[in-house]
Amino acid sequence: MRDPLGHVLINDRDPVEHFLVIYGKIMAISGGVIFIGLILMSLVSIIGRKLGFGSVNGDIELMQAGTAIAATAFLPYCTLLGEHIKVEFFTENMTPRLKRFIDGIAELLFAGMATILAWRTALSAIDTYESQEVTTLVSLPLWIPTALLVPGVTLMIFAAFYRSCVFFHPTWKVPGSTK
Repeated sequence: MRDPLGHVLINDRDPVEHFLVIYGKIMAISGGVIFIGLILMSLVSIIGRKLGFGSVNGDIELMQAGTAIAATAFLPYCTLLGEHIKVEFFTENMTPRLKRFIDGIAELLFAGMATILAWRTALSAIDTYESQEVTTLVSLPLWIPTALLVPGVTLMIFAAFYRSCVFFHPTWKVPGSTK
């Protein structure tokens, strides 16, 4: 299967990649829906303010929380396709085999950093739940948006680890690669 950009996404022989693509797309679409909702809320707030009806109460707080959640929802799919920024200046002239090995190490390190991020975010959600912190204007419990960051980061761990396994296996096709 190919996406609109022509990336090969699903290997028929690989159910793990299939799972990661399906759930990565679901999360990315949900992030897009959240962004559209935030845009609409912002428009209502701005237009209401200009017309004298007032703004949406706590619009900035909701925008901050929603943006973090929506942006995190894009991470797993982006990771699976290898669409994060990377500098290939040093590996440009290396052999393909060495390049794959280095890319595998990089993906493994990325999975490790994502694991630390998910762990610390989950601990932060637990801490804000226990302390019952809320936002100033709408009293949104802060643990809710913090906890909603964890699924995206967790799926990103699996996507990065999967990509590292693919890079270490010499015959597997790298997701998102046209090579």
